[in-house]
Amino acid sequence: MTPMIDRSMPGARRSLAIAAFALLGSTTTARAQQPSDAPPSGSPEAQPAPAPPEAAPTPAPPPAAPPADLSKGGPAPATLAATAEGAPASWYTRAPLTVGVGEGAQRWTVTFFGFVEADYIADTTRSYNDAIGSALVARNDTYQGTVGRTQFSMRNTRLGMAFSAPTMGGIRTSAVLEGDFFGNQPASPPNISESSYYDSPTFRIRHAYLKLQTDIVDVVAGQTYDLFGWQNYFFPCTAEFLGLPNMVFSRDPQLRISKTIGADGPISVDIAVAAVRPGQRDSQVPDGEGGLRLSFPGWKGITTPGNVGTVAMPLSIGVSGLVRQFKVDAFTPPPTQTSNRVMGWGFSVDALIPVIPATNANDRNNRLTLTGSFVMGTGIADLMNTGGGARFPTLPNPAQQNPPPVYTGDVDNGLVTFDTQGVLHTINWYAFKAGLQYYLPGDTRLIFSANYTQSHSNNMNKLFLAGGAEIELLGTIADTSRYADANLFFDLTPSVRLGISGQYTEVEYLAQPQFADGIEKPHNIRGMGQAVYVF
Repeated sequence: MTPMIDRSMPGARRSLAIAAFALLGSTTTARAQQPSDAPPSGSPEAQPAPAPPEAAPTPAPPPAAPPADLSKGGPAPATLAATAEGAPASWYTRAPLTVGVGEGAQRWTVTFFGFVEADYIADTTRSYNDAIGSALVARNDTYQGTVGRTQFSMRNTRLGMAFSAPTMGGIRTSAVLEGDFFGNQPASPPNISESSYYDSPTFRIRHAYLKLQTDIVDVVAGQTYDLFGWQNYFFPCTAEFLGLPNMVFSRDPQLRISKTIGADGPISVDIAVAAVRPGQRDSQVPDGEGGLRLSFPGWKGITTPGNVGTVAMPLSIGVSGLVRQFKVDAFTPPPTQTSNRVMGWGFSVDALIPVIPATNANDRNNRLTLTGSFVMGTGIADLMNTGGGARFPTLPNPAQQNPPPVYTGDVDNGLVTFDTQGVLHTINWYAFKAGLQYYLPGDTRLIFSANYTQSHSNNMNKLFLAGGAEIELLGTIADTSRYADANLFFDLTPSVRLGISGQYTEVEYLAQPQFADGIEKPHNIRGMGQAVYVF
């Protein structure tokens, strides 16, 4: 999901500059919240990307500026916390960077948002680039697993625009375009120079979608967070780049229909279904996702999805699921003659629980919020930042051909594999995460957070058999992964947030006889410092 930079013609840039000056001349200061990754849920602190004043909150997708997959999933608002409607201004309040033309119901607006981020990272192994993602800890019997690495990165710097247009025929329209610098590099060091990787990263699209809101249903078309896991409502607060290992985290082009029932009542219900880019294009059918979320607007808590964008959100419980098809070329030498078909599915239960509730996003004195989720499914590693390094084994070569025949799969690694009889199987995964966010008392402007995630595959050891054709893969495939972190953030100014973080990762490689218990469990310890300027 990494489009390349759009290189506009010089004449177009001049026209855009003239238009921008004209817009600035008609700018009025807006007090609504800026685009945020936290999904709307009926509260003023969680409104969608700029919309006409009469627009009602909608359940999905995450509002404007809505997480290789590799970026932090936190919102990118022009305010660290917007002032709730009717709430007094506070130290945290900042006006959004919004410009517009027209008046009243005929007003068009664009809000610029994003942040500049600097990250300073030290690891005890050479397992990761700046983002951990689904990468595995290097084995202890390798040089990479015994020496450390230091990285300075600005690749999570982000820029976005949220658009709103006048209501026409009862349809409220808005759109979001957001990108960062975690684009699809041609390679990573040492295959390209480190200066190219860190100093000249590739810009990519994170979110690009339009939203149509009506009194009947809301429609979203374009790329944003997947409905599976109700992303990003239940994201944890962390300095590490989202998604965390073992965490549901994905953005895809999709077509989504949603409805909120009882937004003004004591309990609101969000219902949504979506047709999503298939996990394998050769499957011929899109993935299907659906979800139900219950929220209690009278019981709000403070939460920070990612590292910036602190908001007040209601206590919520969400369930969601997906079904998908794989139609994979048979495990034979080319040319391909047949395909094997198998189904994948996933189920997620998520919760946001304000233990010490708050009245609005500025009410951060001694507030405590918990987040958590449980996920199970098969053939869903691409949606949950795991995979264990699984890949297809080599083809049997009884005739001792030289060079040996090579199988080229038409599906991404880690989703499915073949057994020794050439039968296609999806790879099972179970995962959970638990997070804590504590907003310290008084005027300290400090946030403490901690998170734990874990995933396990219960059929990898059956699909990759010791002594079988897959024996060469055993030292590279892990069926269990664990992650833990502790973070401390300080709001230096309403625009600048500083953070430090300690992180621990551990994996269990498939059983190998050279280790005493048959399992190697290497680990990595990461220290991280961070500075973010939010606009």
